[in-house]
Amino acid sequence: MTEKPGSSRKRFQLEEATIDELHEAIRAGEATCISVVQHYLARVRAYNGPASLLVTEDGAEIPEATGTVRAGIPIRFPTQTVKISDVLPYHDKYKGRRLSTVAWKRRRQIRMCNSNTA
Repeated sequence: MTEKPGSSRKRFQLEEATIDELHEAIRAGEATCISVVQHYLARVRAYNGPASLLVTEDGAEIPEATGTVRAGIPIRFPTQTVKISDVLPYHDKYKGRRLSTVAWKRRRQIRMCNSNTA
C-alpha cells in the first residue's frame, strides 16, 4: 500500500478507498487481500475498547475488567472515572434515577461480560 516510484497516481489509502479503488489497487499490486485484512486487524487492535471514561458519583477508580474478544484481544475498560459534578455541575439538583444505581448496573454488566469470556 505504498506509492510506486515514477507513478502519477495518488498513494492508495485503504481507509479512504471505495470498493472500486480497492479492486484497482489489488489489480495494480498496491494491495493484496491479505494486506487489507492485516491492516484492518491492526486498526481493530489499535482502537479496541471504549472511547470514553466512566462517570461515577465520586470519581473513584473501579476494578479492572475486560470484555468481548476482538481481533484476538479482549476489550479493556477504563479503571479511572470522572466525578459526575465535573461533567454536570448541577447534578445535585437532578431529580431522576440515582447515578449509583446506573454505576451498579454497569459493574454488573462488566462482571457478566467477564464470566462469558472465561
